[in-house]
Formats: sequence, C-alpha cells, structure tokens
Amino acid sequence: MVYRLRSVLTLLALLCLGSQLVLAEESGESDRVVCRIVPPLANNTTAEDRAAEEQFCGIDFTSSSVALCPKTWSTSPAALVYDLSDTPWQGKATAFEKEVCAIGGHARDQAHSELAIFKNSLNGRETSGTFAPSSLLYYHFSRLLETRLQVPVAVLAEFPAEAYHHRVVKPGLTDSQGSRAKMLHAGWLEMDKALAAPAAYPNRRELLTADHESVWGVFLLQEGRRYGPEVNGTRASGWGDGQNQDFQKTAPFLALRQNLSLEQAVAFGVTQSRKDPKIAAELPAEISPIQVAWWMHEITEIVILDSILKQQDRIGNIDYLWRWLWLQGEELQTAAKKPEVPAAIKLRVTVLNDNDAGVRSGYANYALRTDMLRDWHHIDYGLYRRVQALGDDFRESGPVAEAVRSNYRLAKKEVEGIFKRGITVASMLRERCDAGELRFDLGPSSIFALGGAANPAETRDSSSIEHQAGKACG
Repeated sequence: MVYRLRSVLTLLALLCLGSQLVLAEESGESDRVVCRIVPPLANNTTAEDRAAEEQFCGIDFTSSSVALCPKTWSTSPAALVYDLSDTPWQGKATAFEKEVCAIGGHARDQAHSELAIFKNSLNGRETSGTFAPSSLLYYHFSRLLETRLQVPVAVLAEFPAEAYHHRVVKPGLTDSQGSRAKMLHAGWLEMDKALAAPAAYPNRRELLTADHESVWGVFLLQEGRRYGPEVNGTRASGWGDGQNQDFQKTAPFLALRQNLSLEQAVAFGVTQSRKDPKIAAELPAEISPIQVAWWMHEITEIVILDSILKQQDRIGNIDYLWRWLWLQGEELQTAAKKPEVPAAIKLRVTVLNDNDAGVRSGYANYALRTDMLRDWHHIDYGLYRRVQALGDDFRESGPVAEAVRSNYRLAKKEVEGIFKRGITVASMLRERCDAGELRFDLGPSSIFALGGAANPAETRDSSSIEHQAGKACG
C-alpha cells in the first residue's frame, strides 16, 4: 500500500453505489440483501480499499456455497459470511449452517474463506454497546487523515429481517445458551425480541430500515493479533477511566509527553514503562527505538480518532500485524512479505479492528475524559495539518461536514457531537503548537533515522520544522 500526502478536503461527487443481492433459501423464498458503498470523505482511498468495497458488494447470496453463521464468541452479535467453494461443503450452505456454525470460530477452518462480517447496531440494557455507523466513520476518517495505522474497510449493508431472524438470530440464540459469553447471549436475546416485534422495538431506528423490513449494519473484515500490555496497557485499574489511565503509562505514550529529542523521549518512555512488571515482561529487552517511535505516531492517530469518534472500549482491543516498511522517495511503502529493498524494516503496525462502540449519544469518550491529548510534545506535521484542515471544515460547515451529515444515518445530536469534538481536538493541538510545545518529528524519515535507516533521498531536516512552530501552526 502506498501512502500519499494529498488534499484532504476534496469531496468526491459520487452517489452511493448500490447493489441488490438475493438471499435465497431452500424453501424457494428469496429476499434482497442491499450493499452500498458510501462515498469517501476525500479522494485518497486506495485501489485496495476500492477493491475491498466492491468485493463486499459483489458477494453472491444466491449461491448455495455462501453460508451465514452467527458469531458465538466475544460480547456482541454479528454474522459471519463464508465461502464454501472448493470444500466438501460446496453447494451445501444450509447443511453447513446447521452442522458447522455452532462450533463458532472453527467454522472458518472448514470454509474456503471468510467473505465478510456483518455487524449491526445493538444497545439493550443487558447487551454490550455496538453502533454500526461508527465502524464506517472510523474507516472514512482514517483515510481522510491518512493514518498509518490500519482500519478495516466498511460498507453499508441491509439484510432482510425475516431471513436474518431465521438464519442467523435463532441459531445464535441457541448456540450461545449456557456459554460463558453471557453478554453475547443477552445480545442474541435482544435481537430475537427486536425482530419478533419490530414496530414495538424502542431502538428500531438504529437497527432496522424505516419500513422495518431489513436489519442494517456494515460489512467488514478483520485481521491481526492482540497486543499485550506493552501497547494496550496493563488494564490493572479496571474498566473505564482506570484502564484508560493505564494505557497512558505505556512506553510510547510516556514518550509522547517528554519535551526531549525523539531519541531521548523513546529511551525515557521505555525505561519508565518497564518499572511496571507486566509491561517489562512484554516489552522486549532489545526493543527497537524505531518500533517505539512508530507506536508513538500510531498512538497520536488512535487518540485523535477516538477523541473525535469516541470509541468507548478501545483499551484492550488494539491489534497488530507484522509488516515491512521503507521509503521510496518521500512515500512510505509497506509489504507483508520481505521485499528486495535493503532499507526495509520489519515492524509491528497497529490495526484498529474494534470500532463499533463510538459516535452514539450516551457512549463515554474516555480519550477526552482522561485527557489523553494533554502535554504532547511529538507529532507528525502532516497529521497535524490534516487535523487543522478538518477543524476548519467543521467550523465552516464544509464538504466533509456535509458528507458526515448526509451519508451515515446519524441523528442530529450525533453529527453535531462529531463536529464539536473535531474542532476541540484541532484547537487543543493548535494551542500546543502556538506555545512552541510541539516537535514535528514523527514523520517516517525522522523515525527511521533512529536506526540509521533514513532514506538518503529524504533530505528534509525535521528539526528545522521543530523550531519553526510559530510559523507552522496556522
């Protein structure tokens, strides 16, 4: 994937793409599954993003080799869409759903591949909180801000309620009975209640289409492994404010708050964080300064996104992938397999898979509540400028603001909350910059230079930007 620094405020003049797919059952009945690609917030989605969107909307639900399984782990209901082609289950989706789905995550081992996860909103008294537009907004805002951390592609989707109730919810309710996942079972109970009497369900607007005929949510896919306390924090202080404070005691977070050179800040963060035995056990003795500095940048992106979109259960849910990184000219390149590039560096790059508990009114904004933006001294200049541009757009009700208002099925209060928080984040960073407290030293070239791996073609001295904060802030 290639990361390009381009304008972030150009709103594409695109209409939502729609595809109507038939969800067939052996009874001969058919219902339509609707998939819609929401226009990006700026013209900087990649070819890979667009291919993934089209792949979601190209799933053939008429095929007897496409199966739907209820999620039987974690805390929130969802449907897994499996491709059974080239397996012993090819052409036997109904049998697969009856005989294999109940074994949960192992169902994917018998399928050819996982095509999508369908996640809908659900906010009952006994359930975990999920809000489908949040996943979609995280995807589009991450592309708008050109983040280096990975956020899954997402598209809007609608499943016919009756078929979804029969094929997914009822089996999910049965398969989760008696399991340790009590909150998940509560979620399937809530879904069953909602689809049994849609017109009477109090949260029908966020779960069902206006005619109550379809359940709506998003298609996405997830990959990655869970970080330990070296990035997620120890979580020793418990749910809520406590674990969010623990997150701020990790090496990269501590380094962000040091008014030192990047190299010195990294060293300080590593030393201080290792005073906690749990972090010391997970942070390698020879941790690369480049890795820690890379995490510093990714944490700035996480905190900015979470401050604006208020994902309430981020901590403990941050994942990673191993990737090879290098600079080609001024552009960052990444690859899953080792490239024939001598300067390529293998790092753990962060993946934000769990983004379905943000934006909704009533959710807690722990990033702002625990003051995560406080006392930063390090940030990437490009990211800083894009956040300022976003704040300006929200103040002026520009094209990004209009897209947020129009494309995500949000209530007015939810939209206004995004605008207010976006302006707040931009203003807080601008104040730090105006005070001369920000060092713009988290660009790839500055980070790679910690290991002597700077791109020879990259000659810009980041320190020259650091000492021009007054000129660079506007």
